[in-house]
Amino acid sequence: MQEVPGILVHKARNLAARQCFFSAVLRFLFELTSLPGCCLYPRGYFDLSSASTLLVFTVWLRGSFHRLHSAQADLDLTGIFLFAILTLMTLVANLVFVEEVHYIYKKIPSSKRSLFVWVNAAAPVIAVTSCIGMWIPRAAMFTDFTAAVFCAIVIHKFLMMMIKECGGQKLFLRRYENERFKISTGPCCCCCPCLPYPKVTKRNLLVLKLGTFQFAFLRPVLMFISIVLWTNGTYDLSNLSANGAAIWINCFTGAITIIALWPVGIMFNHVRILLTFKKIIPKFALYQFIIILSQLQSAIINMLANSGVIACAPPLPSSSRGSYMNQQLLIMEMFLITMLSRVFYRKRYEELEFSEVDDQETNDNTQNIKVILNGKSVEDTTMTI
Repeated sequence: MQEVPGILVHKARNLAARQCFFSAVLRFLFELTSLPGCCLYPRGYFDLSSASTLLVFTVWLRGSFHRLHSAQADLDLTGIFLFAILTLMTLVANLVFVEEVHYIYKKIPSSKRSLFVWVNAAAPVIAVTSCIGMWIPRAAMFTDFTAAVFCAIVIHKFLMMMIKECGGQKLFLRRYENERFKISTGPCCCCCPCLPYPKVTKRNLLVLKLGTFQFAFLRPVLMFISIVLWTNGTYDLSNLSANGAAIWINCFTGAITIIALWPVGIMFNHVRILLTFKKIIPKFALYQFIIILSQLQSAIINMLANSGVIACAPPLPSSSRGSYMNQQLLIMEMFLITMLSRVFYRKRYEELEFSEVDDQETNDNTQNIKVILNGKSVEDTTMTI
């Protein structure tokens, strides 16, 4: 039975689309794994038919292993042992995270599961991106961007987790309706005690949420712009002049980062006493370590490498050597943070007794009044008005 010509045309278009996709993927992999100084392949080389795709992919795989071996050819026995240990630490950290996710979905209430998973995933994800950047140095910029975007989302999720630990937005507003936020806190205004104390309202709570959400939204946008400019040769991390795009993007990224960290600090100072029994202080410390080590440490090492403070070690230039150091440090640091996160997030804590709020409101109207008379305490039963 013959097929309808329209169906044949549809199948042909799908086949052509798959061929274009595989060709684009192979072109990207060739560019990513080729060492500096290697000539690029002609554009027509990747116009592959489905019959030759597997063959060319096999050739690319063998060539990539050869280039990877050439890049690591100068490693001695100590270097090989270090790479193996760091890769093993990354694998163990992710296995621990998978086990932690299984525990969270089995023991933690459904309203908190996604928040706990996002916050706990920060360290393993950074460890994976650092391991990839360590083995494939030319992919370091992409792995750093990926880790930065994930950290931006984690900042927002951590703020939401603190609100959820207080029972959610409604119970949070009900509990703190007569209190005020202290906004003179880090990293923006820790030296400005004269700032006003806004009331805990639904509107002000929304402002805090938007402060972290803007970072989770703008950071991927800036990453996309950076990659587009990098493909055009405009974005260069080593070019920090006013004419380059890197300095302006980095300054804007630093500004929105500080704005995003400020609401988290305000919320933490407000709920840390209430959530002390839930170990919110060590959880906040781990969150701070993740942000500082993944962002500030990377920026400092890159600045030292670009300025020549970190000496080159042939065949690696100073920038590549600095990237190597940063990736290796991050793997060890994120491994330790993953182990500590398992300790503090795995333990189950009792939920807050929110019925105490209702009891307190009713007792305010019918509480007993103690009157001191002739040195004795006399209890009056209830006040009648």
